[in-house]
Amino acid sequence: MCFEYSCDVDVGCLSLPIVCDDYDACTDDSCDSYSGCVYTPIENTNTDACLIFNCDHKNGVYFTPVVCDDHNACTCDTCDSISGCMHTTIDCDDMNECTIDTCDKLAGCQYSNLNCDDYNACTSDHCCTQTGCQNNEISCNDNNACTEDKCSPNSGCSHTPISCDDNDACTTESCCPQRGCIYNSVNCCDLNACTEDYCDSKTGCWYRNIECDDYNRCTQDYCDPYSGCLFVTPDCLCDDKNDCTIDSCEPMFGCINIQVSCDDHDDSTYDSCEPAVGCIHTPTGHGYY
Repeated sequence: MCFEYSCDVDVGCLSLPIVCDDYDACTDDSCDSYSGCVYTPIENTNTDACLIFNCDHKNGVYFTPVVCDDHNACTCDTCDSISGCMHTTIDCDDMNECTIDTCDKLAGCQYSNLNCDDYNACTSDHCCTQTGCQNNEISCNDNNACTEDKCSPNSGCSHTPISCDDNDACTTESCCPQRGCIYNSVNCCDLNACTEDYCDSKTGCWYRNIECDDYNRCTQDYCDPYSGCLFVTPDCLCDDKNDCTIDSCEPMFGCINIQVSCDDHDDSTYDSCEPAVGCIHTPTGHGYY
């Protein structure tokens, strides 16, 4: 059935092949001796997963690239000839530890600044691109030895004056910013030479009168606030106003008033003594017997 038979008067029998062209570039045209013309669609023998088999009835077979765009800005779309479309997540790492790296399906990689605030007033917060957040403890040292320096996470540095009280009433307390507490002895001097000056750590200065006793009964002992103890022997200390006594003083015993002897060893006189005038020697023929 693949030939057309005819007869020509001059030549005789003729057999001409049947033209099986269907004018379709997408078919393979052939002829089967039994069934006649056969139009077999061209088979897709493409093994490249990245190409799409196409056939144009006029121009024949052609291939178009597979579109692998998944409309996701966070993937890198490629095609493998064996596996086909591949959607690999892109790396948004900007190698900066101070950013938070994210990806938006529409906009792609997004970089927002990292917040290093640890909400601690005792740290200095900053960010290093190599190591990230740095929360370093701040120094509250005010270089003042008279304050106690502390830090509160809520309020930060505080500088509280220290107490230099040593609970000693015999010292005065002060504070020097360079050296700290200074303790000086209290001056208990009352400028009184008649007192001994003391200090008690609980009660402070106290004074005791000095004893000016020189253990000499022949002196009058007293104290002068400016010069201290004075020991005076008055001329009239042991004078008993009696001319009939000899007045003297012994340091151990004090005043001694010894009756004078008016004996003139004269038998013609009567010897007596009057306190106001002393010894009297009256002749025996004139009065006293």
